[in-house]
Amino acid sequence: MDNAAWLMIDQAVRMVAGLMVGVWAARYLGPEQYGWLSYAAAVVGTVGAFTSLGLNAVVVRELVRSPAAANPWMGAAFFLKSIGAGAGFLICVGVALVQPMPAVSVRPLIIIVALGLLFQTLDIFDLFFQSRSESRVSALVRIVACVLSNLIKAVLIFAHASLLALAVAGVIEIALSAAGWWWAGRKSGLGFSRFHFDWDYARTLLLESWPLAVSGLAIYSQAYADQVVIGSMLGGSELGQYAVAMRLVSVFGFLPMVVQTVAAPEITRAKRDDERLYQRRLHGLYRLMFGLFLLTGLPLIVLGPLAIKFLYGASYAAAAGLLPWLAFRLFFTNFGVARSIFITNESLFKFALLTALVGAGLNILLSVLLVPRWGARGAIVSSFASFGATTFALEVFQPRARLNLFLMARAVFLPWRRFAE
Repeated sequence: MDNAAWLMIDQAVRMVAGLMVGVWAARYLGPEQYGWLSYAAAVVGTVGAFTSLGLNAVVVRELVRSPAAANPWMGAAFFLKSIGAGAGFLICVGVALVQPMPAVSVRPLIIIVALGLLFQTLDIFDLFFQSRSESRVSALVRIVACVLSNLIKAVLIFAHASLLALAVAGVIEIALSAAGWWWAGRKSGLGFSRFHFDWDYARTLLLESWPLAVSGLAIYSQAYADQVVIGSMLGGSELGQYAVAMRLVSVFGFLPMVVQTVAAPEITRAKRDDERLYQRRLHGLYRLMFGLFLLTGLPLIVLGPLAIKFLYGASYAAAAGLLPWLAFRLFFTNFGVARSIFITNESLFKFALLTALVGAGLNILLSVLLVPRWGARGAIVSSFASFGATTFALEVFQPRARLNLFLMARAVFLPWRRFAE
């Protein structure tokens, strides 16, 4: 079974298990408590996007380019990720204790969710398997962690557990994944004892990835600023409605990630060997991403409201009106994920940083202006404007990125034609 099949199985299992238990948890908690859990996840995710240092794409690229140097690259990545995770946790604790919170229950929620940052350092083993196109290992680790953690959540709901207990169950899933990565790494002969820290490798990673770290913060802020603004200005109940609609949209967000994981090594090799082949594969990737949007976004627009009423019940009726609009985010998500491969192979990290910062600033500004007037729909308008600027409009200002804009536009407006034609 090839890599794409394993990744599809992994995502399908996690999607089904997560959706079933996630729907149950949302109905059990109600819009307000579910909204505050989403608020805590957005705050921690924003901090973690920066403190992860943007290393993942660079590490995979270097492992593909020089597999013989896996130990020093992995040792440097583990050292940097450990420092970043510790700093991220402390920042989250500081935010929870010092900053004013929209509700009392949010403080402990943020601290609990932030514990997951400490376990994510072992994701470096996943990067190793990605570089070797051994997706079966990664898939099995994630499937086992997902199934076990969702069983724990189901037991907690049966026992009428608190919101904080369900937050702990989410951290347990990350911890189980970390244990799985460690075990899989040892079985592959890549345990901690073989890691070799070399400051030259660490410096190379930092110099290459620091724009990605800042852009990661900007991208995550761009994606989740709307939830923070809604929670702060409109309260947990309104955020719960918005988060439920986003949850159904994100169910299909795994597809571009699967495609990216499989395609990235092949596109990197094409860039190394043949520029024309590299461009053809990029264009083919964009065509595929547009097709995925048509296959997933259009059904959500038409049938999504009925699905929300059936799955989540009457208490989430407002989410049904938001879903058709939020479904268009899949278009920007698909192309943004694919564009990251181009950015990595062209080493346009500073340009990516600039576009991400502009997009994040635009989203935050428009959200603050529009959410008080239009509610959650104001956040949707803000996100569309910011994603459009980041993914497409700003490519015009970078000469090397104009070709990428052409490839994306051709994939949208002439999807039936191959680039070689």
